[in-house]
Amino acid sequence: MRAIYWILPLLLIAILNAQDVQLTLDAVTADDATVEVVDLETVVVPVEMINQSWFTDRTGQAVIHFDSVVEAPESLPLGMRGLSFIDVDVRETPNSESGKAVAIVRFILRDTGIITFPALEFSSETKCYRTNPQQIMVGAAVRSKAMSVALNPAKLQVYVGEPLRVDLTWECDLDASRLQALNYYPSFFNDPTVEVVVPRSTEPDGQQVGLPIGGRRVIGKRILREGQPKALGTVTLPLYLRLAEPGVYTLPATRLECAYLQQVSRNFGQYAAHFNNSLFAAEESDAVYQRLFVETAPIEIEVLALPEEGRLPNFSGLFAPVHIEVAATPKALTVGELIQVELKVFADAPHGMIELPLLSRQRGLRGRFLVDDDMSRVWRADGTTFGGRLRILSTGVAAFPALHIQTFDPAIRSYSMLMTEPVALTVAPQDGQEFIDLKSYKGAAVTLTEQSGGIWHNREASRMNDLINNSVVCLGSWFWLWFFLLLGGFLLLLPIVRERRRRALNGKYRASSEAYAAFRKLAESDPAKWPAFLEFLAVSFGAEGQAWTVRDSQEALQALGVSAEDVESIIAHHHAADQQSYSVEHSPVQLSRLNGLAKRILGLLSKALMLLLAISALPEMVEASEWSEAEQLFDQALAAPAGSNSAAAMYAEAAHKFQAAAAAGQRPGEAWYNAGNAWFQTGALGRSIAAYRQARIYRPFDPMLTDNLNAARALSLNDVPVDSATWFPLLWLKALLLILCVLLAASLLMYFRYERRQWLIVCLVVLVICGLTLRLLYESVQMSGREGVVIVDSVIARKGPSYAYAAAFHEPLHDGVELVVRETRQEWGLVSLVDGRECWVPLSQVQLIY
Repeated sequence: MRAIYWILPLLLIAILNAQDVQLTLDAVTADDATVEVVDLETVVVPVEMINQSWFTDRTGQAVIHFDSVVEAPESLPLGMRGLSFIDVDVRETPNSESGKAVAIVRFILRDTGIITFPALEFSSETKCYRTNPQQIMVGAAVRSKAMSVALNPAKLQVYVGEPLRVDLTWECDLDASRLQALNYYPSFFNDPTVEVVVPRSTEPDGQQVGLPIGGRRVIGKRILREGQPKALGTVTLPLYLRLAEPGVYTLPATRLECAYLQQVSRNFGQYAAHFNNSLFAAEESDAVYQRLFVETAPIEIEVLALPEEGRLPNFSGLFAPVHIEVAATPKALTVGELIQVELKVFADAPHGMIELPLLSRQRGLRGRFLVDDDMSRVWRADGTTFGGRLRILSTGVAAFPALHIQTFDPAIRSYSMLMTEPVALTVAPQDGQEFIDLKSYKGAAVTLTEQSGGIWHNREASRMNDLINNSVVCLGSWFWLWFFLLLGGFLLLLPIVRERRRRALNGKYRASSEAYAAFRKLAESDPAKWPAFLEFLAVSFGAEGQAWTVRDSQEALQALGVSAEDVESIIAHHHAADQQSYSVEHSPVQLSRLNGLAKRILGLLSKALMLLLAISALPEMVEASEWSEAEQLFDQALAAPAGSNSAAAMYAEAAHKFQAAAAAGQRPGEAWYNAGNAWFQTGALGRSIAAYRQARIYRPFDPMLTDNLNAARALSLNDVPVDSATWFPLLWLKALLLILCVLLAASLLMYFRYERRQWLIVCLVVLVICGLTLRLLYESVQMSGREGVVIVDSVIARKGPSYAYAAAFHEPLHDGVELVVRETRQEWGLVSLVDGRECWVPLSQVQLIY
């Protein structure tokens, strides 16, 4: 309790002290405020409006002069009806008679009618300047009866990507010199699905007029009216639209607006330049004018989708009518030299809407020219001229070939192929080099590598080549038949060889065999048949030159283990022979007809051999006319104009004929070789490489075939290295294995006959070679039908067996790329390129090598 008496006084003292401090602080703050408050002189200043005419969405300016230097207000009034301030700029003007400072206020008007410009305050060190509110009459654009504008499309139904001409027509009876600030900005100029191109004007200079349209400076055509030299007249401007999406597209209503001055301020076209007329000039702030407008009606356009049927991946995007003229210079040149090509395109489309597909995708150019796809474009009044450069790669080029460009004809609603005329060329070798490896070009630099010249002529049939090829084909194609015949022959010859061996080592057995042979030679009805048999028994049992009796036969045969039935038969033959020799009544001896049975068997074997030979000769008799027809077509293609479509068609047909002859077994090596030459002439490098590789199966040691294959590979577009591993032809391995089997069988037979060490060593050597050949044959069989070549212009390699998978590479695989099929799933194959990279491709676009 005593502590409370001490604490309460202390708390009261602390509270009183705190109140004194707060009162002191309030007094000090009041004194400071009294010192800061200073009365400023208020001065009303006028506002000078620069604009004489007021319209919505137009920037206005107000100027205020001060007799002293002022500061800009920290903020401007907000929320004003129909007016928004942009900024205020205060500048010192010490040398001006209007004052020492000026404020420029910029604002924009939003609504029509009477708008109040609010009061503004500015302050200096000694004065407060204040403006009075002002009222502004804001007008709106007025539809003019002296003007009209229209958009006239050439047709109301177009296809996606088809250029559509729309003519803009502006009719104006007003004085041209009083027109200013033309504003025509159609909304479809900013539509991402619509491409707008304004073509270059080709009208006479006296009729050209500059127009600000859609944010662009363009030139239209102006036609003056008779009797109204000052009127603007009729202005026309062609527009070209290209719509990107199918459906119904509506060209929205467009508004053309301009200022019409109350008084003439200058001439309409006071400068020589088309873009310096009064339509490009902004409204003058001190001029009195009114704004006039006219509008176009909305237009519906039906946009059709291009049909998918018949559309190629490299569709040009050109629409009929279109015509292309080709010129090439120089026309006489050497391999590797540049050639300038000029393509003149004539079409009902403006310069900006004419495009050509990449020349590098032209099949006729691939493999023959190194194409620079960076083409120049030159405007022409009737179209566009494209210029490009190409480099000749082979002396086999006789012309700049016809270009194939797919176009679409809206009149017939289908695609058509536009073909240009070929341009004849003369190409000579360069330093003896007849072609250049396409992969020797790195970027823009040209690096020529020495390559042996390819020889582009067909193989002619010869009897020696036919004999060799037919023998190899017969052995390889009928490998198992020949193998089992060889095995059967070996098994048949083995007893004979063993018999010969036994005769050579055992004189007694040799004498017995000779006696048996003499017995077999006699006819069954020959009386000497039985004595010959007895001689055989006597020689066999060591009684040569002695009489042989019934008892001798019985004892010898029983000792040998002959069956009792056979012994009784022999004894019966003895008695029959004795009766025939010593009795008056006797019957002829009946012996087995073994010779007739042997003769029938030999006849059957002879017939089987003849049938086999007939079957092996069938390929020569089937489709014998294919070869001659193919040769005739190839000769006709050589005589046709180089690079023409007719020549390409005949080369392709000749290639098919040669392939048919090869499939029928008619000179397959030469047929595949000639098919490769024919495909090469058409520019189909993939099919050419595939045909050459098929020919290599039958002609693996032909140096000319190797040169042709290397030349075709060198012109392939994709830079994928070619496998240089050792290659073994399957057909020749089969034939070699059969020959080695024959040698092995012969060596074994010789060893069984003489049993000498030399023949055993020969057998072992041949057996080792057979094993190695069999190993190579196994590997070749595993690869047969798995190696292939891309035969289409290009194919997108995928990351999976479907078109839904992403592309495996940025670039497509072009024809001529060689690959190996690792796995198949329905119509797709997992393939590996030579460099080890893998991807999935449709097997229909690959030709497999068997």
